[in-house]
Amino acid sequence: MDEAFGFKLFVCAGAIVLVADEVSGSDKCDSLDALLYSQTAAARKVADYSLGESWCHANKMAMRITGALLLDNPGVSLPPATPGHFSLLGLAQQVIHKRMPSSAIWGDSSFSSLLERATAALARDTLQKHVLHEQRWIRFMLAVISPELNITTVMIAFEFDEPIVDHVLEHRFSTEKVLGNVSIDIYRALADPDDYELSRQTIISLLGERRQEQIIALP
Repeated sequence: MDEAFGFKLFVCAGAIVLVADEVSGSDKCDSLDALLYSQTAAARKVADYSLGESWCHANKMAMRITGALLLDNPGVSLPPATPGHFSLLGLAQQVIHKRMPSSAIWGDSSFSSLLERATAALARDTLQKHVLHEQRWIRFMLAVISPELNITTVMIAFEFDEPIVDHVLEHRFSTEKVLGNVSIDIYRALADPDDYELSRQTIISLLGERRQEQIIALP
């Protein structure tokens, strides 16, 4: 837990998730399950990795199935301007910061700490498996779960023109080697515990052992 900023850090399949300390234990579990379900459903619906925009859309539609209400489409210019080289966390931060500009989690020291902990040995294999495909396709998510079950999520997908052999979160991507456009989308969802009550057991059953294997709390 990051005591300085009041957030706990999780890996959820191909997503880095920050959960505010004010979020209750049951709401935290429901939100993480919903994020895992949205990724699982989107991966099944959009198996073609070249369809980045369709994958982003499928994630949002799956989140709606859990009973979450998708709120206003945040006013973010997509894709944002990027330097000659970028990292996944840096690009995701750039997008989500525009939606949550006052959050203390985007301070320099906090973000450096997040990068180090997100690539900890405990979660490296899970992230690598779900973010990187065939050493060249990227599907990555960064989410922040705030009090009153506001879930803000940015999704990034693209193809890279050389094999990625190091850890994907540590890799510095050259914009010149990105093939086509970078698909970037962001949504804000309001989870309703009453609506989720209707689908909780079904989603838990569908996810099965994935909940234990792919949702990892980082120390």
